[in-house]
Amino acid sequence: MNLQRFQELTDHYIDSFELTNSKPHTEYYKWEIAKKFRPAMDEALEASDEELPQKLNNVKKLTANVIDSYTQPFNGLVNFAKKEPVTIRNMFKELFAINEADIKKKEKTIFSFLDKSLSLREKYYPDSYLYRDDLHSITGYMFLYDPDHNYMYKASHCRIFADCIEFYDDWGSGSDTKLDIFSRMCDECIEAINNTQALLRTAESRYEIDREGMHPDTKKHILLFDMIYCCSTYNLFKGIHIVTPKSKDRQLMQERKEKALELKQNLDEARQKAIELETFESVLSEAIIVGENVNHKTFGKGKISSVNEGKIIIDFENAGTKELGINLSLANKLLTIENLNLTDNQMALLKEESKIRSAITYAEKPPRHTWNILIKNKTGVSKQNDRPGSTPIFHG
Repeated sequence: MNLQRFQELTDHYIDSFELTNSKPHTEYYKWEIAKKFRPAMDEALEASDEELPQKLNNVKKLTANVIDSYTQPFNGLVNFAKKEPVTIRNMFKELFAINEADIKKKEKTIFSFLDKSLSLREKYYPDSYLYRDDLHSITGYMFLYDPDHNYMYKASHCRIFADCIEFYDDWGSGSDTKLDIFSRMCDECIEAINNTQALLRTAESRYEIDREGMHPDTKKHILLFDMIYCCSTYNLFKGIHIVTPKSKDRQLMQERKEKALELKQNLDEARQKAIELETFESVLSEAIIVGENVNHKTFGKGKISSVNEGKIIIDFENAGTKELGINLSLANKLLTIENLNLTDNQMALLKEESKIRSAITYAEKPPRHTWNILIKNKTGVSKQNDRPGSTPIFHG
């Protein structure tokens, strides 16, 4: 995810906040619906078979345009409940029982709900274009029931938002949609939201309208959905050049981003380790004092005559004068110096000296085959601007 792009969208969202939350738009209605949805749905699911359709219809009316589109999927469930109330009740209860951290279990439950809904539609309204549930409607039911543990998926809005922030990992479409990838994008966005104080302050001001009548949105999932929705509805992408990669390019682009991130992390870690080593070497050279007594496993007893740039010169009683490498001699416990006691961590640094310095070289200039992954151009990736063959949607 490109955090700079996300920040641009955040700035546009903040700038448009007064417009989108005043009449006639009043986008804060999403928080109001989320506040009312769960208790109303719980009441419906506890109603008798005869009452269930009407109670569900009341819930459907609450959702305004958040779920029902021209195909009226929620209205379809109301109609199915008139014919098979037990089936519909159990479908919703199974759906709402899942707030697993394991997204794959959640995904399985969502697609099970979808299959059952489509079967009912085929059974009772086979010739109608109406009443077709999809991932948007089903994730919408879950989202409004428990916003803190769910994200709402709206394919067109979410895809262009993902392209704008350069989240190119492909979550597919239709029955092949991988909700774990979509959820990962949302998780990254939530982390960015929580690190943007101006956005949090702006979002909090919404509650001045009616705090008691709005869902608290503790995890900021409603805020994220509102951002995604408003970006498309109010063209908050204006002035941002968005590239939509072809499907075959998405995985390559994501691999390149992940590899670049991995290389950067490796370099940062290698540099940090090198700083630790250099700091310790500096301290060590000052701690080794000329005139101190030493003992060497091979050369025996001696006295330090000088210390300079990682080298130590020692006058041994029976072996004459020798120049030794400080790190190597201490790390291999060949040399002990009077009044010098090293910790295990310090000894480990000395032992890893060669490895630490090699890691810096490797991280700064990885092998050719690694760079080949980054500059691979078999699927139309442009070397000039690091973008695949693609079509810009907005160019402000």
